Amino acid sequence: MYYSDQDFAEKVGDKPGNVRFFKKCLRDLGLIGSRQQLSDEYLEIFKEVSDFRDESRSTWEVAMENVLPRYVNQEDTKNEREILEEILEVLKRIEQKM
Repeated sequence: MYYSDQDFAEKVGDKPGNVRFFKKCLRDLGLIGSRQQLSDEYLEIFKEVSDFRDESRSTWEVAMENVLPRYVNQEDTKNEREILEEILEVLKRIEQKM
């Protein structure tokens, strides 16, 4: 399910402006597309950023800079793993034909 900024803000109990800033940061890091809306998978990420901000008494910007890069690295690792698994499958098929 995809949420408008207002709906996502209501879902996480925060201000729409903070949600828009969150989306901007996600876009800047390449975690979402330029016109992509937020979905349920981003609820936990937003909560993690919000918790970091509260615990460290920092700004939203500092919280995003500390939390979001973890997800960039996760995406890279996930994509690399998928590519390697695909290569392995192709090699297995080639080996079966030989």
